Amino acid sequence: MGTCNIGARKWDSHRYQLTMFLDGDVPREKNMAKCHGMAAVGGKIYYEIAGDELGFIRSNGDGSPELDAMAVDMVDLPLSMPMAATYLVESCGDLFLVVVFFDGDNVHKIAEHAVYKMDFLRPAWCKVDSIGDDRAFLLGGDRIGISNFGASCSTAYHGGCGGMRGNCIYFLNHMAITENFLHVIDVGKGTEEVQRPFRHKGYMMPVRPPFWLVPTECTP
Repeated sequence: MGTCNIGARKWDSHRYQLTMFLDGDVPREKNMAKCHGMAAVGGKIYYEIAGDELGFIRSNGDGSPELDAMAVDMVDLPLSMPMAATYLVESCGDLFLVVVFFDGDNVHKIAEHAVYKMDFLRPAWCKVDSIGDDRAFLLGGDRIGISNFGASCSTAYHGGCGGMRGNCIYFLNHMAITENFLHVIDVGKGTEEVQRPFRHKGYMMPVRPPFWLVPTECTP
């Protein structure tokens, strides 16, 4: 793991060991970023580790990272929707969890979505029906779900005139390796709009699959 403290001029390398136990107490080493996202909140970097724990990294006095975890139950994933993608997102000092459910085993079709906000006092994931009209979430990642990443973007600077809309999620479905569609999910209305810029606007396909897709503002 590489770290670079604020004001430093170089990256430091640190080794870590994160062991999970499968059925039968079989140990397995795990990469904290593989298949899941990470988000920094309150001086800690959070990552998904297990169904009843949320891992985090904090900095020691000498600047070296220390791994720890907090007990918190993961949200329920319905058996009727076995395929889902999860994203941790930091927004205005809060930690959110976005879950995109697919239609059965069909990763090309979104069945539902859900957004949760972490209550650190309990601690627990609390379902919300709004992320705020002043922001939008961007979700994407590497192909075939090797890693996920989510970010929050202010719509005050990027909204209007064809730009991003508030209280919306802009999801690039990287779970479907042949898809370059942008799914615009309105959290408040519960609606989904699919945009196909490479097909409908005649844009050339990129050399490598995009990480994010976002609408651009129009020019005067």
